[in-house]
Amino acid sequence: MEVIMIGVRYFRDREFPEIEIKTCTNSVHASKKHAHEELSIGLVEKGTSVYEYEGRMFEVGPSHLVVIPPEIIHQCSPQSYDHWQFKMLYIRPSWLKIAFGIQTLNYIPTSKMLDAKSIKQTKNLFRILLSNLPLIQKESCLIRDLPGLVNFGHLRDQECFNHYNIEAFRLSQEYLHENFLERITLDNLATITGLSKYYLIRLFNKLCGVSPHGYLTMLRVNYAKRVLLKNKSITDVAAELGFYDQSHFSNTFKQYVGITPDYYRKLK
Repeated sequence: MEVIMIGVRYFRDREFPEIEIKTCTNSVHASKKHAHEELSIGLVEKGTSVYEYEGRMFEVGPSHLVVIPPEIIHQCSPQSYDHWQFKMLYIRPSWLKIAFGIQTLNYIPTSKMLDAKSIKQTKNLFRILLSNLPLIQKESCLIRDLPGLVNFGHLRDQECFNHYNIEAFRLSQEYLHENFLERITLDNLATITGLSKYYLIRLFNKLCGVSPHGYLTMLRVNYAKRVLLKNKSITDVAAELGFYDQSHFSNTFKQYVGITPDYYRKLK
């Protein structure tokens, strides 16, 4: 759902209510000093502004990332509203604590210039969060990218892959194999394994080289290959697998198989 008012837009996802995204183009976005309950992560895309918090002032411009901890009173004053554009992601602390498995997160205010790789990654993250992609993909990308953007202070790496963790990974694998046609979220996998979403993603990447969402998509594409050869329509397959439209399914299928679903079916 998107709410628009004179150059300021708010985006909310009914499936992911723990986040909210604001985009601002050539408009006054907040004229008073204020604080948010959420962790705020902003990317300046055009123009310059003075960013003030806790009595300190910083100048930010294009490609600057700004991280504002919850409850920090701040103000952003663009030099010209006719040449000003940014995106801001708000994340509820309750979601962060569950996702990373840490009850106390030490947010550190940040204002920094991103390099070209980080800019591309951050813009892609916003694109994914603003899209119609599945919740498991949005959460996976957000959890993957956040530690590179936000200094939480003390995220534990947890590199000890002991017997319990290996068994938890196998359990989540079995669950995905048995339920890949259903709507699966990271919450489902975290519940059955007892692991945080952050550690679950790290475990998948370490042990099989892909995220839980990537593993789930692989299972769905392999299923699609089987049923397409039985003359099931591409539209029906896309709907059965939970893709939001046929184009999304076809693009994903091609990424994994190298050709479109229609061409694959014709190769019989």
